[in-house]
Amino acid sequence: MRSDARSDIPPDDGASTRTATRPGGVALPLPADRPARVVVVGAGLMGSWWAREIVASDVAELVGVADLVEGAPEKVIAQSGVEDPAAIATGADGVELALATGADLLVNPTVPLAHHPVTVKALHAGIPVLGEKPVTETLPEALSLMAHTELTGVPVMVSQSRRFFPQVRRLRDFVAEHGPTVMTSAFFSLFVEHEGFRRSQDHPLLRDMGIHAFDAARFITGTDPVAVTAVGARPKWSVYAHDATVTATFEMEGGALFAYHGTWNARGLPTWWNGEWRIGAQHGSATWDGTGAPVLGTEDEEVTARLQAETEVERVAAEAAPEKDQIAASLVEFVSALREGRTPMCEVHENLLSFAMVEAAVASVDSGTRIEIDPLLEQARLEAIAAETDDDAREILRSWPSVREALSRP
Repeated sequence: MRSDARSDIPPDDGASTRTATRPGGVALPLPADRPARVVVVGAGLMGSWWAREIVASDVAELVGVADLVEGAPEKVIAQSGVEDPAAIATGADGVELALATGADLLVNPTVPLAHHPVTVKALHAGIPVLGEKPVTETLPEALSLMAHTELTGVPVMVSQSRRFFPQVRRLRDFVAEHGPTVMTSAFFSLFVEHEGFRRSQDHPLLRDMGIHAFDAARFITGTDPVAVTAVGARPKWSVYAHDATVTATFEMEGGALFAYHGTWNARGLPTWWNGEWRIGAQHGSATWDGTGAPVLGTEDEEVTARLQAETEVERVAAEAAPEKDQIAASLVEFVSALREGRTPMCEVHENLLSFAMVEAAVASVDSGTRIEIDPLLEQARLEAIAAETDDDAREILRSWPSVREALSRP
């Protein structure tokens, strides 16, 4: 065990330190002279979207679809636009199907409850995984998954599709040049009455939509969360059993603030799904309506004019040659990283704090108190150690000096 391991982490009775090795499986880096072979596990709405994007992609090809529900994979394949549906393999177990078809990677848009077991099984079979958010159902499961990636050396990326919008990258570049930020806000308002499990889910807006804005805030500002205070509301006309209206104020590194306001309960004047953003920084400010070009400004009129001209040039170029965005861009990023032998954007270690922001906001709403991120992470590590069934992964969880330090490992 590492000499700098946390003293309050329970000892591993008799377990020895082990060296992480990649299991047999997909040979990396992937060759760049052919499309990556992909199996989709989970044949729901998101699985269908992923299948269509893979079929349309220049960097990947669909070789299989798996789901526990009989007939569901065939339905997804039929709707995917693939030229020869009969050539696409089906099965109930995505990992076994990936092994049988010689897939290069697994796309995992299963329900959150299945994210951890499916992904861990894939890792130990040597199969890289591109997963949907959230990374797992719970924060302890996410830490366990981090440990399994370190144990196996097999990469996992979480598809945080907002990062791939060119406007978001433009805002990030602006902050890098004119920051640091002092206040960033995101306002999301859309009247939505989802059917299904969202109606009875605890904190449905936070769990479904919060992570998009939280991850984008980290990406744009280049800062990570320290603490959060959040409040939820459930108006009497809401169809949801729990709060679908939330305000959360995050304290970020360096003393900056990020404020999120979101609702599914308000009619009229809807925002776009990306929300509406305002960023205040030391040397400039920016606004973004969630769909058009961001508006950038400083106290210097010449600099502001230059920024506006650059934004217009980028807008025209984007219209002439649109870039991939949303999950299509996530797919390109993951395949490119596997080909180039690099860590992909939104790798599980990098994504962990975005998920922790959601869980911290939920804890703040439930408790009515300010929640600090690091104690939440360490409590989740204790729970992960207690629940972990793999001795080697448990030892890795114990070996981290802190969760925060472990996030910088890949």
